[in-house]
Amino acid sequence: MKLHKNRPLSGIRSSLMAFEISNFRILWAGRASSNMARSMRVFLRAWMVWEITDSPFLLGFVTSSLSWPMLIMPFIGGFLADKIDRRFLVKITESLLVLLWGAVAVLIVLELIEWWHFLVSSVLSGIIQSIGRPGHQALLGSIVDKEHLSNATAWDNVADTWPRVAGPAIGAVLIGVIGSGWEGVLFASTALMQLFTAVTLFFLKWDPVEQRAKQKGSGERSSFFDGFKYLWNEKVLLGLVSIGVAFAMIGGAAGFMLPIFADAMLGEGATGLGYLMTVSTLGGAAGAVAVVSLSNVGHRGYILLFVAILNTGLLIAFSKSEIFALTMVLVFGMGLAQVMFRAMRIVAMQILTPDDLRGRVMSFQTTIQGMTWIGVMILGGIAEILKRPEGLDLGIIKLGGDIASGVADTILISGIAYGLVSILCFLIFPSLRKFQ
Repeated sequence: MKLHKNRPLSGIRSSLMAFEISNFRILWAGRASSNMARSMRVFLRAWMVWEITDSPFLLGFVTSSLSWPMLIMPFIGGFLADKIDRRFLVKITESLLVLLWGAVAVLIVLELIEWWHFLVSSVLSGIIQSIGRPGHQALLGSIVDKEHLSNATAWDNVADTWPRVAGPAIGAVLIGVIGSGWEGVLFASTALMQLFTAVTLFFLKWDPVEQRAKQKGSGERSSFFDGFKYLWNEKVLLGLVSIGVAFAMIGGAAGFMLPIFADAMLGEGATGLGYLMTVSTLGGAAGAVAVVSLSNVGHRGYILLFVAILNTGLLIAFSKSEIFALTMVLVFGMGLAQVMFRAMRIVAMQILTPDDLRGRVMSFQTTIQGMTWIGVMILGGIAEILKRPEGLDLGIIKLGGDIASGVADTILISGIAYGLVSILCFLIFPSLRKFQ
């Protein structure tokens, strides 16, 4: 009887095992604070750019600029993370973010802010984050042993996902409560959150000599290109990156088309969009928790395949849904599946990468995020073609014909293409399916 009663407790302890490590608790708290700051800034920056310009184009231009450096700079960040003190690298990048957004806050308070200030600061922030993010991911692998790495990576994803739910909501509520004119104070508060993250790094128990010895590894993999070579030779890792690129390039149409879909397809306007975005982020939060519960189970490859197929089915169903309640359910499912898919890839990449290459290999994950905007532009171009009255006549079927059909069919195309490419990746890399 006692053994039976203790089983649930054992399960809880297993899911929280990473928090037994004091270094992880410190790093996780800082990570959560930093991500909350960044999520709040996403909303505040968009709000202020819209207030200043009244231009949808400039709003999209400034918003996307954060991702531009992510196509190149992560590889430099990954190389640095394997060559210098990782804690020092992350401290520097977090401190630079404090100074950058503190300066923006001052410009707002002095009423000197212009839309191009947000463009420049977003590009600079993208560069800093692109260098710092591989360092953080490598740092996580340095402070956690292999036994706890899967669970720690899953919880790290929670610290990344949950602020995305709370951050924009907190920013919106604060703007609504205190009104316009206080944006500088709110930006300053995000800089203070970033400062908290930088300060926590000083409390990590860290032996620079020991860590440098671990990072050197065999001493044979010190080249900038060794990360590329290792990835190419490790087919599971290559498969994980390939399927990640597939989602970034062709599977992410629903997210950026959600405003148009809510208005043109469902006729629900801004209120409906708010509900859809809420359930999407809640689904993402649920997905992060699900990955924690699966962090210590086997058959990761088959679970990843199942999640990819699930996401494909949800995308296709979403593209044809005209019932708002059903659409909310589908959007929740897509948020859950997409976060699970991303988190499980990151967990697998952490597990499969030796410490001396972790920075360089994990830089590919940050670059994948930057590729999302390439996919957005491609799919946006397809939607632009399909929204025309003539649509696209393929003989057997006709796609598009108006804005609602154009968007719906673009999402349908992206869903089918993503499913086919995902299955192809698992066929090309059979070791990916068998990964435990």
